[in-house]
Amino acid sequence: MLVIPNANAPTGSAHIPDYSSVAVLIGEEDGADLGMVRIDVPAGSHMQEHRHNGSDVILAPISGAVRIIKEGATTDVRTGDAVLILKDESVELVNPHDDAAELIVISVLRDS
Repeated sequence: MLVIPNANAPTGSAHIPDYSSVAVLIGEEDGADLGMVRIDVPAGSHMQEHRHNGSDVILAPISGAVRIIKEGATTDVRTGDAVLILKDESVELVNPHDDAAELIVISVLRDS
């Protein structure tokens, strides 16, 4: 068993405008098949359409809400919801709300 206390999680920039931080909870080393990060999503921020090449991703807000856009369709995701984004799906992420959101994102590398 591996426990990563919140205070010990390495935190860095998401390299995305308006995103304040990404804390790597599991899978920091390159080539990890399993990863988990906590992402702060400030109010009004936007992550352009992107693809999680090679990985299935589970996204779950732990505070606040975000909007996911896929092929023009929008889905609002709030605390307590979870979204499965399959390998090679393209999505956009927006926080159009007045409050920041905090997300847990888990990725699992998938060969096929």
